[in-house]
Amino acid sequence: MPLVMTSHSGVVVPATAPSTSSAVIGQRPAMLSMPSLVGDPQIGAMASCLLVRHASSAVLGLVLAGVGGRIRRRRALRSTTSRRVTSADVADHPPLQIEDAPEDLSEQRVLAGKELDGKPWPSPKNDRLLKAARGEKVDRAPKWMMRQAGRYLPEYHAVLNTSDFFTVCKTPSLAAEITLQPYRRYNTLDALIIFSDILVIPVAMGMPCGMEPAVGPKFEFAIETPADLAKLNLKPDVDATLSYVFDAIFFTRQRVENEVPVIGFCGAPWTLMGYMVEGGAVRSFDRAKKWLYLYPEESRKLLSALRDIIVEYLVGQYDSGAPLLTVFDTNCGEVPPSIYEEFCVADLKYIAAEVKRRRPHALMSVFPKDGEIATFNDSDYDVVGCSWTTSPARARRDCPDKTLQGNLDPYLLYADPAVIRERAQRMVREFGVDKYICNLGHGMLPTHPTEGPQAFHEGVNAVLRDDAPTPAGVA
Repeated sequence: MPLVMTSHSGVVVPATAPSTSSAVIGQRPAMLSMPSLVGDPQIGAMASCLLVRHASSAVLGLVLAGVGGRIRRRRALRSTTSRRVTSADVADHPPLQIEDAPEDLSEQRVLAGKELDGKPWPSPKNDRLLKAARGEKVDRAPKWMMRQAGRYLPEYHAVLNTSDFFTVCKTPSLAAEITLQPYRRYNTLDALIIFSDILVIPVAMGMPCGMEPAVGPKFEFAIETPADLAKLNLKPDVDATLSYVFDAIFFTRQRVENEVPVIGFCGAPWTLMGYMVEGGAVRSFDRAKKWLYLYPEESRKLLSALRDIIVEYLVGQYDSGAPLLTVFDTNCGEVPPSIYEEFCVADLKYIAAEVKRRRPHALMSVFPKDGEIATFNDSDYDVVGCSWTTSPARARRDCPDKTLQGNLDPYLLYADPAVIRERAQRMVREFGVDKYICNLGHGMLPTHPTEGPQAFHEGVNAVLRDDAPTPAGVA
């Protein structure tokens, strides 16, 4: 059957499907072949069309307002995971709605950023998350989920079946599609988080990385000794090497029509260093921890370089339309608090202070997983995340001046929906709605059932501010 595409004027016109071999994700093809996307020509015939719409290069004022023209809901391609797709899978997920980015997307983005001239981005229609981050009163706790756009969603696999992970990250139309997928399923989400990866920074520094099945990210080489630092570009051109992330944020903001904020993020210096020294994903970061003790000066050199890159990267994300920026320090709990204080805390505090100095309207969040969050009560971060290892009462005592974020155990999402709803409500009541963003204590897992998040959202939605007064001690 013929595929269709929409022209700049919005008129649907037929398009000839390229052969499977000629459809390359990562370029900007007009269309993708149906068999290559579905994995089975027969299922491709059962599915309808994949809409790839060229976004209009319309009036800048509309771009700034976030109006990007939501793609029209037509029957679209359905597929699932990397296994062979069967007819039963066709109805497993909402249709893909991949919209082709305009050729001048980068130019639009840069011009829109200049038009702001120091002013904040226009608030999204749902600004509950941003109000909570600023410590303002909200009707209920805003919520989103770490890794909410990811491997537990069948529609995510439908996109990843067409390409490799990092190519999807580098293709704004595909990154935007994956970012939007959880919002389509769970339409009371209060924020999107851009689909990308923390390891794009080491890649920009000259460490090629691939995503290996059943393993995770793996670099072509590791930083095994201080001599290996010479292989890195410690001062990469962030605009040149990471502009695809900026484009994806800007395009996603257009596609969601500024309904909800798009969160930007990065990995913290220590977390990035851990992956770089280990050479990729590992169960424990033994070599990275040894590095801190064996090569303290070289460790500081690498951490400082990462810090400075992160500042440029986060400023670029803010300028592209992300009003809240998160620094994930997933490996915080891998080292003793005294070592974390010695090597990591000053850099993390500098990141927040410097981003805010350069972009005063930016909101900043930090997630020192399994660490002592009291360290950040005197920092410039607006939001401090806590993992499931910290109780709400302890978190409030440790960070009384900050908006807190967390901290449902991700494994609870395997439970019966009634249990999930009850535990989510209990968590909100223990934190209190004021100065609180509801989230998980870490990210979504690949095997999570899609019903788990639905129950989580229902539970949080049921607790209004009047039901959960501010805990004692919260300013």
